Amino acid sequence: MTTAETAQKQGQARRDELRAQVLSIVEKQLRSGATYADINVASVVAEAGISRSTFYAYFVDKSTLLRTWYAEFTQVILNAVQSWWSLDGTATKADVRAALEVIMDAYRAHPELIAATHEAIGTDHGVREAVDDAMRRYIDGLRAHIETGQAEGSIDPSLPAAETAYWLQWMAERGLHRMVRAESESSQARLAEAYASIVWNTLYAPTRRNSG
Repeated sequence: MTTAETAQKQGQARRDELRAQVLSIVEKQLRSGATYADINVASVVAEAGISRSTFYAYFVDKSTLLRTWYAEFTQVILNAVQSWWSLDGTATKADVRAALEVIMDAYRAHPELIAATHEAIGTDHGVREAVDDAMRRYIDGLRAHIETGQAEGSIDPSLPAAETAYWLQWMAERGLHRMVRAESESSQARLAEAYASIVWNTLYAPTRRNSG
């Protein structure tokens, strides 16, 4: 590894470390009751023990910080959702629920930052674009899963794939955003069961009934 490559690697490691530190502080402030609009760079850098110039060297502003986190979160969700989209015609409702719970667990990891992202959509064009782009990727992936299942005979062939994916994904996005605020394990379990029932009855149940 050359000196330049070593320096670049060290710089990226420092950036990742600083981003994790700053995001932890932002999450802490959100958890304490602050809104995304309330949080300012001055309070974050003061708690982090860094200068404003250091913060701006890495993030430009808090919007950039949030968009960077959301891009990483989107990839986490795309990885998690493969447990659902990889299911084939042998999948049971229990398999569907288990796959959806993987996605729910990913959302539960950062409820405050998810809430901040949704708050920022109304006022921050960059954040809104990031969310819209993520939703397009989710919808495209789900549509492909539906089309594959229809071709294989495991998903209701009468469904319009693109429109069904659109409805299911936007419904889930809002539901998951609200779901992460559910406090008890029993309420989480009921939400998981309801989510699985909606997906199962919409996509898979009709072919199981017809084949039976």
